[in-house]
Amino acid sequence: MNSSHTEQFDRLYRRLGLSLRRQADDALSQHERQLLHRVPAPGSGGSVKLIDLAQQLGLPKSTASVLVKSLEQRGLLRRERNPSNERELAIALTEAGAARVAADSVLDPAGLSAALGELSKKERRSMLKALEHLADACEAAAADRHA
Repeated sequence: MNSSHTEQFDRLYRRLGLSLRRQADDALSQHERQLLHRVPAPGSGGSVKLIDLAQQLGLPKSTASVLVKSLEQRGLLRRERNPSNERELAIALTEAGAARVAADSVLDPAGLSAALGELSKKERRSMLKALEHLADACEAAAADRHA
């Protein structure tokens, strides 16, 4: 693939993102959204430590702490002391947080549905097949980079 294909894809990707980006009614920042998606759901028996969230997001621990406090105040997360290590906080999603994650989409579903409706059935199948192939290739490339 040459650089003009890469540049064309980048332009098209940005156009799609700008035109289909969902207008969130709960005003979550991108970091808050990313953090929520990394916290175990209620009932899973799991939790995560603040330091692990900070590392996963590439943020300082203090910034991750501010995000967690904000999400906790909105009822999306809960923090509890780790019984085996009182200095650690165990962070888990609340039911409201799990519902927010389940309903989360960066794209506006109605806008995307309307746009896809403008394509023929054959065009939709072809485009989705190509996107699936691209996603597989991107995941394989990412795995290679981290191996």
